[in-house]
Amino acid sequence: MQRRMGILRWLRQIRHGVSYVNALLQDPVGPANVAEARARVARRAQVLLDMVERAIFAIPDSPYRPLLEPAGYDLARIRAMVDTGGVEATLEALHRGGVYVSIEEFKGMREALRGDRVFRFDERAFRNPLGQEGLLAWSGGTGGRSIPTPISLANLRRGTEHLALALTAYGLEGRPVVVWMSHYHGASLWAVLALAAMGNTPPAWFTQWTSRSGLDLTAVYYRAIQMAARRHGVALPPLTQVPVGEEHRIVTWLGGGLPRGGCGIITTPSSALRLVLAAKEAGTDLPHVAFITIGEPLTPAKLRAIHAVGARAFSSLGFTEFGRATYGCAHPQAPDDTHVCLDAIAVVTRRRPVDRLGAEVDALLFTSLRPDARRILLNVETGDYAGIHSRPCGCLLEQAGWMTHLFNVRSFEKLNAEGRLFFGSHLITLVEEALPQQFGGAPTDYQLVEQEDRNGFTRLTVLIHPRLGPVDEEAVLACVERTLRGADDTATSIWKEMGTVQVHRDAPRMTAAGKLVPLRHLGPQDTDLQGA
Repeated sequence: MQRRMGILRWLRQIRHGVSYVNALLQDPVGPANVAEARARVARRAQVLLDMVERAIFAIPDSPYRPLLEPAGYDLARIRAMVDTGGVEATLEALHRGGVYVSIEEFKGMREALRGDRVFRFDERAFRNPLGQEGLLAWSGGTGGRSIPTPISLANLRRGTEHLALALTAYGLEGRPVVVWMSHYHGASLWAVLALAAMGNTPPAWFTQWTSRSGLDLTAVYYRAIQMAARRHGVALPPLTQVPVGEEHRIVTWLGGGLPRGGCGIITTPSSALRLVLAAKEAGTDLPHVAFITIGEPLTPAKLRAIHAVGARAFSSLGFTEFGRATYGCAHPQAPDDTHVCLDAIAVVTRRRPVDRLGAEVDALLFTSLRPDARRILLNVETGDYAGIHSRPCGCLLEQAGWMTHLFNVRSFEKLNAEGRLFFGSHLITLVEEALPQQFGGAPTDYQLVEQEDRNGFTRLTVLIHPRLGPVDEEAVLACVERTLRGADDTATSIWKEMGTVQVHRDAPRMTAAGKLVPLRHLGPQDTDLQGA
């Protein structure tokens, strides 16, 4: 019965996806329009007030009302705050008054405590009551279950307009843009359809993974989308499997007839790194390639390898509940220097602890500013922290009114490798419970460390204190896979295939403040674990 219900659900999704594509391609998105973007930025204060009125105060069961009303924030007061101080000043005042949602609260992993009030959020309660039905993007399930988020036509069109601005800023307007990303990644089909909607259908979609269950329902779904697009004269690219280790096939393809002006490639930083290393091995430069990277940090090591073959790269921050929130600056001051899409989202920071010992970061709080937003976000954390400032840079995205920059974006609540995430709650269970129970010792004898190796690939190392004596490393890796499998089965399979997780016998690393934390991110200045 469950299998039958699953197939029926997929058939409904396919039917709805076909209708969606028909509507999308009947009214394509025009070229990048800087003036329209600036005009939307100028209206953002009113858009915020409209969103608060229609999607929060007009909705009796809005999850934000228990935060706003007991703290004395009604619509009139918020309107006065916006009129006086603007959008960001209002959002900062609200979070100081307790109006924010931490990543743990948003995922339903922890109760919210505000004064003497205690309540628990349901992630599904953040749905947009103003939104329309659309394609479904699925979160990774790192909070315990995968939650579908609808992407309405209006939302995809606005995201397409943003992508068009970014491509123009990078000198890629009218140039072919390739998608090099697993078709299981929520942003991959979005990218294919966004490019098609702007009349720049990607010439290729390369995917690393195939279904291990025999029937690849995601591929079946895409074939139905392709057939619908063909009726509008749009030939979406076939899914071309390029397994890890065979990136030379893409290098050969890139050298086989692309226009002299080059191309863009939407991919993860890890996949971009594999591609440029394959080019280097083949003795080929990629001077006309520009990577738009998503899904994990674009670090200095990865960017150096990309520049070494003559290619360029620009970072982009996004999350399923919103979409692309930033695009890389064309004149960056850091590898992941990005412009916030200010006509659609606002961001402020909140100082918060990130471990049991009191370490703190400036967590990013995002607020959606569009009536077609995928989720209603009002000072919601994503689990990331970053530097934030406004500066003139002279690039096209500044001209669009996107003056706010984020840089050095890192996660405080999850580890990230190969574009796959695990939230800290699952990793802490591994370090503090599963490993000590099976192999002895105390939680302080174990630590999980994220660090780039000499080639720039992100590796996860399980540190085990030598005082525990001999340990079966294969059994440790099996424990890691078993403990994390419930969080994200796809990620554990990918990490196992890539050799991402390794075991090293050494004492867990202390922070500069002398603290011992279960999860560490080591930078290039830290003691190297690459020989492990």
